[in-house]
Amino acid sequence: MPKKASKPATNTLEIAPTELPTAGVIRRIAALIYDAFLLFGLLVVPPFILTAAMSPRQNLPLGSVTHDLPAIGPKPILLVYMIVVVVGFYMYFWRKSGQTLAMQAWRIRVDSNTGGRPSWRQCFLRAAIGLVSLLCGGLGYWWAWIDKEGRSWHDRASNTRVVSIPKKKN
Repeated sequence: MPKKASKPATNTLEIAPTELPTAGVIRRIAALIYDAFLLFGLLVVPPFILTAAMSPRQNLPLGSVTHDLPAIGPKPILLVYMIVVVVGFYMYFWRKSGQTLAMQAWRIRVDSNTGGRPSWRQCFLRAAIGLVSLLCGGLGYWWAWIDKEGRSWHDRASNTRVVSIPKKKN
């Protein structure tokens, strides 16, 4: 019986992660900036609504200006809120589909080195080390330029890889 020729993978999920090229630093940072616009809405709108809801209950002098308004809450609580929103945003999308909206636009995806979607643990490690990378002036991201596999600190720490997805052929 003749051997049946294997059909080429038509879906990018069928392609092994090692077969897809590693995404470049510029595309990754462009997606990060794009995501920042989406996150801005998640970080600013809820506190704004909370402030507006609380304002009628406060006895503010009629001549007060915006910077004289009382704070929404203690700064540590707002900082925790922002970290939870940002980490939760990335973890949810990386685990669900491997892509945020910005990553879809830039045709890049996070894959586990073993194939498929990263686990919750991998997503958390990626987000935590990614934050450290940013706090170090982006050094963890720039590292991908000198890494022989093109991987950043958070890729290595979480055993994941950001791959470029080829355009679909019509």
